[in-house]
Amino acid sequence: MEGKTLVFGAGWLGTQWAKRLGAKLTRTDIADEEALLGELKAEAPVRVINAAGATGSPNVDALEGHPGKTYRSNVVGPIVLASVCRDLGIHMTHLGSGCIYEGDKGGAGFTEDDAPNFDGSLYSRSKALAETALRDFDVLQLRVRLPLSSVPGPRNLLTKLLAFERVASVPNSVTILDDFWAPAEALITRGEIGVWNMVNPGAETHDALLALWREHGDPDHAFEVITPEVLAGDLVARRSNCLLDTTKLAAAGLAMPHVDEALPRLVQAYKANL
Repeated sequence: MEGKTLVFGAGWLGTQWAKRLGAKLTRTDIADEEALLGELKAEAPVRVINAAGATGSPNVDALEGHPGKTYRSNVVGPIVLASVCRDLGIHMTHLGSGCIYEGDKGGAGFTEDDAPNFDGSLYSRSKALAETALRDFDVLQLRVRLPLSSVPGPRNLLTKLLAFERVASVPNSVTILDDFWAPAEALITRGEIGVWNMVNPGAETHDALLALWREHGDPDHAFEVITPEVLAGDLVARRSNCLLDTTKLAAAGLAMPHVDEALPRLVQAYKANL
């Protein structure tokens, strides 16, 4: 990419993106307009990527009961950053979430224009509000879902699943980061705006993914498959289970590989990286 890029948010995705692009990573509070103005004027980037936000540690359950912090991080901050970027003529990319839906829309998957239909967690409500608000700005919004990577790490879906003794088998769209970076960076380079579903075509189920791990990683790995209803008893907040439509990304010539092709490759690479 030509020109300077500034990445907000020093979490898992922000750190990786800054490293990939050789970009400056900043921890500036995106809800602090004065601080943002000062930094953006001093750095004069061509573009910014917002990977800042509250996701909860170790998971979204930790956000429940903390609406002030959550909405400030996930809603107020992105709006303030988008407003400042618009005033300064800086292209902004925002990492959103596809966890704002429930179901598969009759098998078709939810498009970028479908209204959110899931409000079972504070995290999902905050991400839906932010996406709606940012539609009023010229922002590129990239919806990511249940991110997977060939590099082990605590935020990696596969790493999380390997630590669980019980999983539910529900079809979900997922984002395989190894396949995500190139199309995401292409959209940024093109100066695209609007909402984009950044997921691999097809559906992942946790039991099938762990079965692949048995095949390619550890044949002795044990887990129990339970119903979503039983799993819900272990959780504070409900979880989004949904499928997203990938037609828009494919039409732009940026389709990611189908999960049936991508997941076995991912699991083998993950094993090699342990």
